[in-house]
Amino acid sequence: MSEDISELQVRVHEFAKATDAPKESFLMRRCALDDSEQVQSVIDGLTLSLISFCYHRHPRGENVHEVMEMLDKEESGSDAAQDLERRADDAAALQIPFIVTLNRLVEEYHELRKQLEARM
Repeated sequence: MSEDISELQVRVHEFAKATDAPKESFLMRRCALDDSEQVQSVIDGLTLSLISFCYHRHPRGENVHEVMEMLDKEESGSDAAQDLERRADDAAALQIPFIVTLNRLVEEYHELRKQLEARM
């Protein structure tokens, strides 16, 4: 059982690092994962860390979907359409790596949360 706690603790630390939690964060310290209140604090901390990651790391460029909607209204091949295609490509280039990382983090968050909630 303590091996499970150690592995879970390592996964919490890895998630905290992946979401750019500060080194001073309680998530980076060893927590009593056999205490329901501590477990709830860790779950809350992981949630906040994921939200903070999304806020701080989200690319601030244009929204690909909005640009694509504008493109749909333009005549194919026109100068305006070509400009919108470039803007959509630029926006996608910024957003796709973030979305891939976010999907991985959300999956890890979900698994961690399930395992932590099972300890409560």
